Amino acid sequence: MGREPWAPLALLIALAVILSGCDRPDWMKRERRAEWRDRAEAICLRSDAVRPSAYVRQMRPINGPGSCGARRPFQVSAAMGGQVALAPAAVLGCPMIPQVDSWLAGDVQPAAVSLFGEPVREVEVAASYSCRTRNGKRGAKMSEHAYVNALDVRAFRLMSGRRISVERGWNGPLDEAVFLRSAHEGACRRFRTIIGPDGDRHHRDHFHLDLAWHGKDDVYCR
Repeated sequence: MGREPWAPLALLIALAVILSGCDRPDWMKRERRAEWRDRAEAICLRSDAVRPSAYVRQMRPINGPGSCGARRPFQVSAAMGGQVALAPAAVLGCPMIPQVDSWLAGDVQPAAVSLFGEPVREVEVAASYSCRTRNGKRGAKMSEHAYVNALDVRAFRLMSGRRISVERGWNGPLDEAVFLRSAHEGACRRFRTIIGPDGDRHHRDHFHLDLAWHGKDDVYCR
């Protein structure tokens, strides 16, 4: 049977549609990956601060699109040696992982035991890696989420199953409000950008934590 006369045209149209989908948006083309990111990752990896385990799994490099990704990302399903689950599992860069461990061990767990008489067993993750701009706004700078350098926390679940939601607890029952503010304040000592419900409308229901370099020892804590 001979080839239909419209077949070559259909093939060209299909190819054009596929190639058009490969075009990168302007925001991906504009922003270059800052040199400090790869240096921070390399220093962390050399320090042996993060070791692969049943809870910390090394992933393949994330190469783009654009400046997004990391050379050695990890999928983290639990922190503190498996004591505190991250649900769903977070995709994080090496520098973030020990800071999350330190925050949970040094600030979150002591506050939970003091106020509720029991520790946190799970952290509800609202977001980790995502190749996007800040708050998803067109034309904004790239988010630290795009560089596996950020974690958004929606809630904490205690050993008993009680759920402490950032959105409802921030101005909710006294023990929950005190706990969440203690966790937030502790994060301000361990991360470089910390935004909670009082920061802006985009963070009314979660904590945003990242290790962005703001220059010198500047910390953005809201």
